[in-house]
Amino acid sequence: MNKRITGLLVALCVSGGQLMAQDEADALRYSRTTPGGTARTQAIGGAAGSLGGDYSAAHVNPAGLGFFKTNEFVITPGFYFRSNDYNYRGINSNDSKSGITLPNAGLIFGMPVNNQNSMWRNVTLSLGFNRVADFNNKRLIDGDNNQHSLSEKYLEDLINNNVTSVEGVRNNFPLGASLAYETYLIDTIANASGGITGFRSNVFPEFGLRQLDRIEEKGGIDEFAIGFGANFADKLYWGLSLNIPSIHYERNRFYEESDNSEGTPDDDPGFRFWTLDERLKTDAVGFNAKLGLTYTPNGALRLGAAFHTPTWYSLKDVSTAEIRHHMDDYDPDGQGPDRIQSTLDITDGYPVEYEYSLRTPWKGLVSASYIIGANSADVKKQLGFITADLEYVNYSAQRYKFNKGSGADRDYAEALNNSMSEMYKGAFNLRLGGEMKFNTFAARLGYAYSGSPYEDADMDGSNMKFSGGLGYRNKGFFIDLTYVHTLAKDTYYPFKLQDDLGMPVTAAKGDLSGGNILMSVGFKF
Repeated sequence: MNKRITGLLVALCVSGGQLMAQDEADALRYSRTTPGGTARTQAIGGAAGSLGGDYSAAHVNPAGLGFFKTNEFVITPGFYFRSNDYNYRGINSNDSKSGITLPNAGLIFGMPVNNQNSMWRNVTLSLGFNRVADFNNKRLIDGDNNQHSLSEKYLEDLINNNVTSVEGVRNNFPLGASLAYETYLIDTIANASGGITGFRSNVFPEFGLRQLDRIEEKGGIDEFAIGFGANFADKLYWGLSLNIPSIHYERNRFYEESDNSEGTPDDDPGFRFWTLDERLKTDAVGFNAKLGLTYTPNGALRLGAAFHTPTWYSLKDVSTAEIRHHMDDYDPDGQGPDRIQSTLDITDGYPVEYEYSLRTPWKGLVSASYIIGANSADVKKQLGFITADLEYVNYSAQRYKFNKGSGADRDYAEALNNSMSEMYKGAFNLRLGGEMKFNTFAARLGYAYSGSPYEDADMDGSNMKFSGGLGYRNKGFFIDLTYVHTLAKDTYYPFKLQDDLGMPVTAAKGDLSGGNILMSVGFKF
């Protein structure tokens, strides 16, 4: 990442001096969603833009609801497992996580139009939810660094906020610099007359540091939808869904820097190690709408288009942090080598809370499907289909709004928004799939590619999904089983600095993989 963009990433202060926790990565996390859906839809790569006849259409192209002429209920439990390999400054590390999830459930009411003189064949109403993002994950970053320490970021926070006194740092940064100061991780610089001229870190990277960063994440984005679809002359289908996505996100982070110089000529007799425990909980509710059309010029071909409005979120962060600093031969107040300070020590036992708004990007989608054997009068004799979706998302259009604080809030939002305009770009997402039918059984395959949202070619955030599944449908009952395998790239910065002294902060490069096993069970009624 170039220095001009990195300079925009530095944190400013909110009203009351509380350090802002929101950044570009948070916006991307909540903007980068996937179709998800039933096991059938996920088996074909999530390509539900023109096919129709599946509850997943409500969250991709609601025009597909118009293909329903009967009532249906479907539920999709699942199991996930993930493994993440990172390389940080030449050292490899791995962590993994697994668990049970419920990514989808829906109820559909297909209502025929009983008017022989009308060109409208049926209308459809749907109710349900879909998990469009899953945050459950673990990452471990481990490596040696002789250039930079995270403690430098606390110094930059003080410099950028013109803090020049002990009073200015002691209580105004309860998630960072205040904790570092109270534990002697950072200290004052005094002039000959005893006045303070600035602050310094007691960590010296040039002697060698071991840095460990362990992150565990939980939660996801669940989108609750009311969908409407209609069928005009079995040729033109249109649909609309009104959606309320909800975010629940938790991140627990343990970060450690330890002295690598012990026992060497560069051994620092003071600093030995320091640790940072961070806890973040984010809850949010939002709103968006999806509009779509599907046109069938003949029985075999289906063409679809959909537009997803931005999502407008109202979010609330609840944060705490704790720093522990261990010093061997430095005991300025006679209390021993360990100093521990928590956010709760500064805020009378209360976590730092902040409310703000986020607007995610809009999405545009075009799709086509071909039904094999569509000219048969008996639907059961149709041999299958192939389908494809192409989606565009402009990630540079993400926008924060901090409208409940001071002018510093507005300045910080403007800096973040400008940074995202430069850091992110538009990306295309491709989804392909197909199904072959064997009377009551079906076999499916799919592929999905999500383009990297980063403008910088060195920051690869693309991912691929390979999927396959089997299905059984007979007499109004169906059951589908699917496996989805994900391969992804990640670029993770343990911290970022505005002034990197000509030595850019190193990113950890990740190769991520994981699997989802899904089973949808449903029936018509």
